[in-house]
Amino acid sequence: EEKIWKDRVVTDDALTNVIAKLRRAFNDDAHHPKVIETLPKTGYRLIADVDYINSKSTEPAQPRTSTRLWLRMLLLLVVLAGMGTWLVFQQHLSEPESSIQQDESADKPSLVVLPFENLGQSPEQDYFSDGITADLITDLSKVSGLLVIAPSSVFSYKNSDIGVLQISQELNVDFVVRGSVQRQDERVRVNTQLIEASSGRALWAERYDSELRDVFSVQDEVATALVTALRIKLAVGEQDIFRRRSTYSVQAYDAYLRGLEDHGHRTPEGNRSARGHFERAIELDPDFSLAVAGLALVDSREAIDGWTATPLNSLNRAAKLAETAARMNPAIPQAHFASGQVALFKQHHESAIEATQRAIHISPNYADAYALEAWILNYAGRPDEALAKLDIATRLNPIVPASYSVALGEIHYLKGDYSDAIDAFERALEINPLLMRARMWLAATYAYLGDADEAEWQVIELMMLSPDLTLARLEYTYPFRDQRIQDRLLYYLQKAGINE
Repeated sequence: EEKIWKDRVVTDDALTNVIAKLRRAFNDDAHHPKVIETLPKTGYRLIADVDYINSKSTEPAQPRTSTRLWLRMLLLLVVLAGMGTWLVFQQHLSEPESSIQQDESADKPSLVVLPFENLGQSPEQDYFSDGITADLITDLSKVSGLLVIAPSSVFSYKNSDIGVLQISQELNVDFVVRGSVQRQDERVRVNTQLIEASSGRALWAERYDSELRDVFSVQDEVATALVTALRIKLAVGEQDIFRRRSTYSVQAYDAYLRGLEDHGHRTPEGNRSARGHFERAIELDPDFSLAVAGLALVDSREAIDGWTATPLNSLNRAAKLAETAARMNPAIPQAHFASGQVALFKQHHESAIEATQRAIHISPNYADAYALEAWILNYAGRPDEALAKLDIATRLNPIVPASYSVALGEIHYLKGDYSDAIDAFERALEINPLLMRARMWLAATYAYLGDADEAEWQVIELMMLSPDLTLARLEYTYPFRDQRIQDRLLYYLQKAGINE
């Protein structure tokens, strides 16, 4: 760390992600490594052969050019991967995992809001331009007459040089929104452009230059102008959706955006950092309902992923925070989403479905809410209905995130399609090697199928990520309505090597 990441804070999950990228780059098998070896509960070791040959000249013997080049490439990849910053919802796959369900969304105009470019002086301001993008997507997602691509797929195109036509074809959309954000001192400039995908023609463009404290008004104006340019007729009750702001404190909003970025990393460290930012946002504005909902998501996430020794306490805190956020502002879909998560993991399946449907009613394009409903339906013993909901989520989020792959794997597991389940869990790990939930499912599935070596390997990787992991911490992790399914799953996790 001192040699490669001097004066930088690098967490264990960053190193794990770098190792996974290196293994893919060198086509190295983690089970039978030739380049990088895993030492259980210790770390990683470079085991590639490095040899020297004698030179006929009088110069000292040197490593072969290929070896020197290989080592330079290795060092370069480590540095680049270590310095990279995970963005909000940046995990993805290249293709959807399931067919698109034909529903009423087929007749709606569809669009994608590409990541707004940060034109500020510091790359550290990326979180701000990303936040503006995410907020615009959230606003437009509440319009029932539009089909809006989810942030997870959007941010896979960040810093991409792919053209508008190709992006529109990959995401199957009619329109593309592009823009930039420049924040300097107490001023902000936002440029926005609406492009017709088929022709590449700009239908509308505008520049907004304002004081930073007026950034919320700018966001409202941009969303309203886009809907007007698209000639979308707002449904009853949608006329004021762009003016329902959770805060007008720029400092609180700034803290919230930082928390949103960290929460998107889906790691214990990211979750803890997100908590601090959300708490800071609430301290600055006690009425900031969206930050309260974010804090609820932090608490529910640490219980769901086994990141706490007291999961019930975390779920109870999340429930209270979600209720508070919904009471402060019933129009926040994230509050109902968090309530759905909590209800699921307390095994109140019908209440969880109702909460998720409230989130979808507020935001008809809320892809993650459809995915959560699929998850709930599967745990309620209704895998076929779950698969249909996941198809809708996939249409709204075509570049499938790791969490959707895990949900798909769990559905296949419940249907008894274990080979398909393993494929889905493996794809999830290709997107996010740090996703502990996928490894837990793989360990249990391999143990069930009698493949002790594969099951043990997954447990070894799990213990590298979370040395304190025990079955007791997973008590609320698998909320099946049928207790027998959960008991069987925990049995095979223990058989795979996870201690009580």
